[in-house]
Amino acid sequence: MLFIRAAPSCCWLSKQAIISRSPVVTTFVLPNSVKRHSTYDTATPHIVAEKSDGTCKCPKPVYLFGYSDDSQWKKFRRRTFTDIEETAGCVRVMKCREGLNNKVYLLTMNNGSEIIARLPNPIAGPAYYTTASEVATREFIRDAMKIPAPRIIAWSADRNNPVGAEYILEEKAPGVPLGRLWYQWPMECRLEMVLQIVKIEHQFASMQFSKCGCIYFKHDILNGPSGGGSFTTSTRAAPSIYERFTLGPLVSSDTRPLEFVEAMATNEKRFVKAHGRPRLNYHRSTTKPESPDELLDLLDRYLKLMPAMVPSVTHSPTLWHPDLHLDNVFVDPKSRQITRIIDWQSAAVMPLYYQCGIPRMFKHPGGVSNNWDVPKLPDDYDSLDQSEKDKIDSNQKSEICHKYYLAETMDQNPRHWAALKLENLDVRTEPSRLVVNVWEDHDVFFLRRALHSIAKQWQYLCPDSGPCPVTFGEQELEAHEAEEESMSNVSQILALFQDNWGLPPDGMVDSAVFDEVQRAVAELRDSFIAGGDDEAERQLFSKLWPYRNEDS
Repeated sequence: MLFIRAAPSCCWLSKQAIISRSPVVTTFVLPNSVKRHSTYDTATPHIVAEKSDGTCKCPKPVYLFGYSDDSQWKKFRRRTFTDIEETAGCVRVMKCREGLNNKVYLLTMNNGSEIIARLPNPIAGPAYYTTASEVATREFIRDAMKIPAPRIIAWSADRNNPVGAEYILEEKAPGVPLGRLWYQWPMECRLEMVLQIVKIEHQFASMQFSKCGCIYFKHDILNGPSGGGSFTTSTRAAPSIYERFTLGPLVSSDTRPLEFVEAMATNEKRFVKAHGRPRLNYHRSTTKPESPDELLDLLDRYLKLMPAMVPSVTHSPTLWHPDLHLDNVFVDPKSRQITRIIDWQSAAVMPLYYQCGIPRMFKHPGGVSNNWDVPKLPDDYDSLDQSEKDKIDSNQKSEICHKYYLAETMDQNPRHWAALKLENLDVRTEPSRLVVNVWEDHDVFFLRRALHSIAKQWQYLCPDSGPCPVTFGEQELEAHEAEEESMSNVSQILALFQDNWGLPPDGMVDSAVFDEVQRAVAELRDSFIAGGDDEAERQLFSKLWPYRNEDS
């Protein structure tokens, strides 16, 4: 099995974060009038940008147009649409606040309807495959599984189109994001939502696939080794649905869990051999470069440790939502029923033990007791001030949701429950989660730590496999510990900024507070560097500083 990957295109998304201004607006022009099977010349609709508080503003022209060549602009004014049922003119384009993977626009038509336009950023992955797979996956789950994903109106995975980029046009999800309501809902409403999600996850767990891969339309990957062939599942819908889809883009007939884990490492080895170059890792040395050969040696050890990475009780390949959180679930505020689930980009069919987990919207951030008891309030609860009571109440509700999710999963979704109950699952799966993009993400340290953890527990993880096949030398472990100490010091700085400014590890901040955060970062950087005992150490501290200024 071969997993397709892209050469590094956004290397700034590494452990070395950048303070960057979130884009205020970019331009996407939908024709002012679109009709089924028709093409129209258009005028530019009114364009606004969404602010952090949800309101809109009219951005400055400098943020809208990166060029003034009229001939270049005209190509954005013509576009043929074949899937829009009725004539509608686009009168307004709002640049939405977005994540890292997509540019998102809300298009308002002159008949009052609204359409979402999404264009993938380079960090999302190979644009053709990312777009084609998302569209096919959403069509599959809507048609074969009746999962409420937004309807796709039009799309293109080929950037050689009049827009000049891959895109998806889809219905605006009816309802509102769950995140706007969740913390105002009483407990019984939250538990009803937990139950809805468990039932949807049961639908996914009930459909087992014959092999791993991503879902595509057959005609989009006819040249792949899978030959556009169909795939089989444990649950069959109408043949007319299944015959449209296949797994790809390049998938062999044998994709058992061990081959799945192996494919990620062998693919990374090919990439590192082709693109890896020595580089300085200031957590280790200011003079001696970190060599790709060190990573290749780690990858060889990874391959020897693979038996410990796959549970003895294997789990069939299963499709799963890649990141279920409060803003990816839309609900009707009155009925409190799920109307749509969004953000299916990068969804894939993989072994269930690799996919399973508690959705982060239900996962309690602190420790959870092993029993099913409702967490009790402290004895002195009545004497506490209101802020302390609010914190305790919030933690109690969070833990109740966590336990209720587990209880309902155990009762209604036995396949998922069995995967969740696997012992040492995090230890087993961490190496394979880290190995993809490990070099360009600067995650060599974390991969080494994960492999060392498996080596230490080898006899427990693989009791019938003899002695551990790999070792870690004393000198290597000493260097690893020194690197860990250096990284720990920087992590404290990161934690300080996250606590005080809500600054995420990738350094992206809202434009409204960018200047303020930039000044605070500069002051803390000066203090951090001044803490060095001598000039050499101050030079080192300047190299270790995790945030660089880069206006994007």
